Amino acid sequence: MSVTQTNLVLQRWKPTKQGKFPVVIRIYSDKKRRYFRTGVSVLEKDWDEKSASIPGRARDNKKVQSLLKKAEEIVERILVLHDDFDFDLFSKEFSESSPTQSGENFITFWESVIKDLRAENRIGTAASYENALNKFRKFMKDRPIPLRQISQHTFEKFRIFMVQSGQSTNGVGIYLRSMSAVYGRAVSRKLVKSEEDPRSGFKVKTAKTPKKAIKQEEMRLLANLDLNDNRFVEESRDMFLFSYYCQGMNFKDMCLLNWEKNFVEGRIFYSRGKTMDLFNIKIRPDANGKILEKQRKVLKEKLEAQQIKNELSKKLVFRIFDHLTDQQVKNLSLLSKVRKQRAKVINAHIRKLATTYLNYEPSQVKLLTFYSARHTYATVLLKHHAPISLISEALGHADTRTTQVYLDSFSSTDIDRANEVL
Repeated sequence: MSVTQTNLVLQRWKPTKQGKFPVVIRIYSDKKRRYFRTGVSVLEKDWDEKSASIPGRARDNKKVQSLLKKAEEIVERILVLHDDFDFDLFSKEFSESSPTQSGENFITFWESVIKDLRAENRIGTAASYENALNKFRKFMKDRPIPLRQISQHTFEKFRIFMVQSGQSTNGVGIYLRSMSAVYGRAVSRKLVKSEEDPRSGFKVKTAKTPKKAIKQEEMRLLANLDLNDNRFVEESRDMFLFSYYCQGMNFKDMCLLNWEKNFVEGRIFYSRGKTMDLFNIKIRPDANGKILEKQRKVLKEKLEAQQIKNELSKKLVFRIFDHLTDQQVKNLSLLSKVRKQRAKVINAHIRKLATTYLNYEPSQVKLLTFYSARHTYATVLLKHHAPISLISEALGHADTRTTQVYLDSFSSTDIDRANEVL
């Protein structure tokens, strides 16, 4: 990479008719130099060579210093995105007026998308996008970049930056997909031309991760364990099984299952928080008799003992937020924190049960998380010859750019029948 220098100079060899000299931006790179006008000319006596400024003319000095800063940002951006400096790229960008609107700057637009996600109560997605944005900021060294300058090369350079910084293959994929989704919003809002979409042809690589599924007979063994002497572990086991019985239901969605809103005539209707996809699930006898009825009993006991501090939790199936006040349950960040803490506890309980009753080795145990129930659901259905397309439909899998995926390509009866093998 060549060394590139940017500074202000007085162009003494080109005086104006009034005897003034133009103040220009000089760029030196790869033994070449070019000069770019600032639109300001001064008498030689008004120019301070040492500080490269116009001390006695504040307005003109502010203008040239601002243009110098703009030039330095453009130079740095070109070097980051293209390795070597390109005078033509600089000239094109420098000659255009710098956009200041938030919708035209990619980083500030990204920030606005995160703000929208939080307004939609999509806290998890917002956090994921924010993590990706923080990584992109480091890549750009906090320099702004207009939406129109985002190219396929930008995506590729960002990918290389993350790989060189030690990011895992799947971590790189998560950040790139967030960046892609944000750019997709800019396309949909017509802030950039769809025919110039840099994502076309750019593929995000993923690496295979160790399987987290456990065997069907092991799930049945866990279901039959008598854990009455430890109700907290028992509830962790029950929530793990409930996810398995309910098409790999996400933990976040399970925490907010509401007796009044989500249960209708033996079925569970809910929208997945992550994608807003609608799910319609038949309640299996295992889920109803062994888990839901037990939860009704626990709820009744806690209501009678006045142990639930907020009105929301009095309607929820699982006891996650009982200790919070009505004011605290309005704090979405706090709910997310409590939920994540409980998920860690459940993971620890499942690993302990796997070690004690399933004779799992340490290498197997460390792979177990609540998500294993979802993975197991898919694996069991596949083992019993359910079409992969049906399994995908039941799980709600779709491309991140898909806005709506409903369980209507296959009838609910088809999925109910497939679920009978559990």
